[in-house]
Amino acid sequence: DNLSANKVNEIKAPMPGLVLDLRVNEGDTIKKGDPVLVLEAMKMENIIKSPVDGIIKKINVKKGVAVEKNQVLVHFG
Repeated sequence: DNLSANKVNEIKAPMPGLVLDLRVNEGDTIKKGDPVLVLEAMKMENIIKSPVDGIIKKINVKKGVAVEKNQVLVHFG
């Protein structure tokens, strides 16, 4: 089936912004729709949710860091 071929294994920033809060730690098991981090962009807080069920393999950002659009924020295992 095509589901495994399209498996998402990372979250990219949908827009430039500032990481306000991380809601997960490396090694956490998450479900699709779980909040992963909060990104502030244009004075609005955007909760970035997990697109998949998985395990947080690596977090590439820290709280208080500015990110660019399409920067990889989190990798899933």
